[in-house]
Formats: sequence, structure tokens, C-alpha cells
Amino acid sequence: MTRSQRLQIEQSEKREKVNALLDKGDALTDAERSELSALTGRLQELEPELRAALTVEAAEAEQRDRELGRVPDAEHRERLDLRVRARLTNYLTARAQGLLPSGPEAELCAAAGVQGIPLELFEPDPRERRAAGDGEHRATAAVPGTVGINLDPIRPAVFSTSIASRLGIDMPRVASGTYATATISTSQSAAALAKSGAAAGVAGAMTTQTTGPKRVSARLELTLEDIAAVGAENFESALRQNLAFALSAELDDQAINGDGNAPNLNGLLNRLTNPSAPAANVETFDRLIAIFAGGVDGLWATMADQVAIVCNPETYRLSLQTFRDAAGQDLGDMSFADYARKHFGGWWTNARMPDKTNHVAPGILYRMGRSAMGASMGMRTAVCPHYGEVAIDDIYSGSAKAERYFTMHVLLGDVIIVQPDAYAEVAFRVSS
Repeated sequence: MTRSQRLQIEQSEKREKVNALLDKGDALTDAERSELSALTGRLQELEPELRAALTVEAAEAEQRDRELGRVPDAEHRERLDLRVRARLTNYLTARAQGLLPSGPEAELCAAAGVQGIPLELFEPDPRERRAAGDGEHRATAAVPGTVGINLDPIRPAVFSTSIASRLGIDMPRVASGTYATATISTSQSAAALAKSGAAAGVAGAMTTQTTGPKRVSARLELTLEDIAAVGAENFESALRQNLAFALSAELDDQAINGDGNAPNLNGLLNRLTNPSAPAANVETFDRLIAIFAGGVDGLWATMADQVAIVCNPETYRLSLQTFRDAAGQDLGDMSFADYARKHFGGWWTNARMPDKTNHVAPGILYRMGRSAMGASMGMRTAVCPHYGEVAIDDIYSGSAKAERYFTMHVLLGDVIIVQPDAYAEVAFRVSS
């Protein structure tokens, strides 16, 4: 609770007491009159204290936002304005005519440092949200015999949320060339020594891992007739958003499940060591707790709420039906899913996690004690570099049929586990 909230609560309590005393009127005792005077004085003191606390907290919140990059500076605001004014159609039209983009499209390319379509253009257009919530209705004349179709704004397809970001996989943008990252794998030594004892030096060592660019692509095909006939103002942006979501979903799937065989990425699961097969019979409440407890290593996880696990939907459904009660014993009515939500750092499911094989389903255990749920706020544990390029191909092949094709390409490297001890693959027996 913040200081301003505590002051507001105190202010409310004292006002309530003052009102109760004032209701007594002339029936107040001397002690109550003394209390009323003290309460009134305290209320007067609270006003400047509360204003000062609100001012300080607002300044601290603004400072935190600036440190985390949430408050855009003038350059960022100008770039957001360019993203709103730039149109995907203008990029495509310019390319189809063999010209370079101009106007806000050219400025956005320059700001993003790309020659194709900037990735940020595929974010939702904030103007559409305002338009969708406008809700203005006006009286109209009589309806004509031929009417148009009142098409509601196009709704997006739904994709699973990202696993990679929640598992602390950082995705920095890098320059062209092979990406390399090094981690100290052999530390220096230290020891308590007797008088005149000589310290023995141990040569440190670093492990370097590298990856080169691979490509994840998505393609969108449109006809001029569809563009003209759809009748929805957000048609273009809905399609480009859908394309970006599809690309993002495949990227996230590759980051988790890529098997490393070209052209696939080497994903996180493929990097982890396969665990031992779980015990016979379906998982019990205590066995599920034991899997979480095994994640506490005293280095990357020093307590239970620093251990998180993501599993597939079948495993999570099993945890919702798994209780501690045994024959003849009443040990509570809380399912393991509820227990894990209260006591551990994360227990969630995602449709991109692999299905079971021979009754056993995999999970990814993440020790997040030093990474603060993401490399941007703590120590980096894994990285998947991207080269930030988006290109347009196959511009002319459909011109005779009045068709437009365009493709998004994102170049990124394999997932590299920078701190292997922060992760582990676990196994759940979900059926028998």
C-alpha cells in the first residue's frame, strides 16, 4: 500500500469519527469534545500530507516509466504519429509501380532503418479503437429500396499468447552477421588462507555460442475486387494485423518447439536435456508438488515462488482435477492448479506446448529468481536474436488477375540458453 493510500484511509476513518461526534450535538462530553478537536486538527494536517504524497508518487511513477521506456520522448511520439499516418497500401502501390515510398511511408522507413515494410506498421491502428467506440447515431431519412451492408469492424483471429517472452527469452535486434554470446563457465577461485599463504589462481573460462540468421515468413494474398467490396474501414489493418499475428505465432512456436533441422530454428525444448521418465500411474497432488520443489536450487530459485512451469493443456486439465484427498482422509478441497497459483511462481498452459507421447507430456521449468520474469528487468537467461527485416516479394505475378501478393520475412537466429541452470525440462504422466 502506498503512503497516499494509507493517508486516504486515515482521512476517511477520521472523517467518519468526526461525523459521529457531530451527530451528538450538545450531548458531547468533555472527553468527546477534546477528541473532536484532536480529530479536526489531524484532518487539517492530512490535507497537505496527502497532496505531497500524491505529488511524490506521481513523480516516482513517471521516473519508473521513463527508465522502462514507457514514456515516449518527442522522437518516439513523432514515430508513433508516422505509424498512424503510414498506409500499407501506399507501400504496395509504390512497389508495384517500381517506385520508392514517399511521404510518411518513406519517413517511417528512415526512422525504422529498413528498406521494406517496418515491423511496427503491423501493430493495431489506435484510430480504429476510437472509431469503434464512437457510438454516435444520427436521425436519417427514410430507408431507400436498395441498402448497403452495415459491416461491423472486422474481428481478429485468436492465437495463443506468447510462451517465449514469459520464459525470459530475450529478442534483441542485432546487426547483420553471425550473432555470438559468451557466458563465464569457469569462475575464479577464492579460499581462506593462513598467514603468508599464497592465493592460487585458476584460469577462468567462457563458453561462446553462435547462431546465424534463419527466416520465418508469412504471406497475404488480396484481390482488388475484395478490397473494393468489403465495406469495412479496418479491412486493410485487420489483414495486416492478422498476418503479423500469424507470423508471431509461428516465431513463438519455433522458439519453443524448433527441432534445429533446417529450415527450423533450434528451440528451447530441443536445447534442454530430456528428463527421466516419471513414475508409474497418473500424477498425484504430492508428485506435482515434488516436481516444483525440485526446481528450487538455491541459486536461480531460492524460494517456491521463483519456480514457474508451463505445460500443455491436457496436463493443466489434469491439475484442475487433482486433489490431495485420499481414501478415508479429508485433506482439503483445493485442486493442485489452485494450490500452484498461490504458492509457486507460475503454473500455466499454452496450446503450443507439445502433446503427450506414450502417456507422458513435457513441461518447461523456469527458475526466474534472478531474471525478474524477463531479461529486460534482470539477468538474461536465454536469447533469440532477430535481424528486424521485412521484405515484399512476388509483386507482379498476379497483376493480370488483379491480385496483390505480399510476404513478410523476419530473420532471426536459434534460441541460445545463456544460463542453462535457469531452465529444465520436466515430464508429467497424464494418462495410463
